[in-house]
This record gives sequence, structure tokens and C-alpha cells, in this order.
Amino acid sequence: MLKSAIWRTPYPSVIWFLVLLVGSLMPATSVSDFSLFDKGVHFIFYAIFSFLLFLASLSYPNTQGSKLNRWFVVLVLGTSVGVCIELIQHIFISSRFGDLMDVVANTGGLIVALFIAELLNGNGAL
Repeated sequence: MLKSAIWRTPYPSVIWFLVLLVGSLMPATSVSDFSLFDKGVHFIFYAIFSFLLFLASLSYPNTQGSKLNRWFVVLVLGTSVGVCIELIQHIFISSRFGDLMDVVANTGGLIVALFIAELLNGNGAL
């Protein structure tokens, strides 16, 4: 299923980015300052984002053979999205606030998913 050509395009990661954006910019109801559930959601959502970015990176010539280039692209894009969303929450959305621990959870999800994606790719599963 993941070897289908659609997964190696930017479309799935763009759609997931829109899901992240809408979910992150909706007004919050009652979210505690530090909830393990909240950090887990950040971790999982950004792990999915990382995995989709990884799949898309496999079709670009400058990242096909270079693990370092793939990781750089995925980490820079994923971390930039996470930081920008936290800043937007903090500055523009009165019911939300930016949280450094959310950025840490996002980045953790990005990195763990990259390891898993590289393992799967190395085994020929992707």
C-alpha cells in the first residue's frame, strides 16, 4: 500500500499539515498546562507528519540516496511547522498559548518516525 505512487508525492503531507493547522488553531476549551495526553497527541501527530514527509522525500533526486538530506528536509520542515504553529497560538489566539514542551514533543515524534521510516525503507518495506 505504501509503495503506491500517491504516497511519494507531497499531497498526503500537505493534507496532514492542514489537519495539524486546523486542529492547532481552533480555540481551546480546557487544556491543562502540561498533560501527558496532550504531549502524546503532539508526538503522534508529528510522527505521522514526519513519516509522510519522509515518503514524499523518497521521490526527490537530492534526497533519494542521501539519508542526511532526507533527515534534514524532514526535520527542518517539521520543526519549522511546529514552531510556527506554537508562535501563532501564543501571539494570535487568545484561548491558546505557545508551549516549548509541545515543540519538544513534536520534535520527538519527528525523530522517532524518521528512525522507523529509515528502518522500513532499508528493509524494502517502503
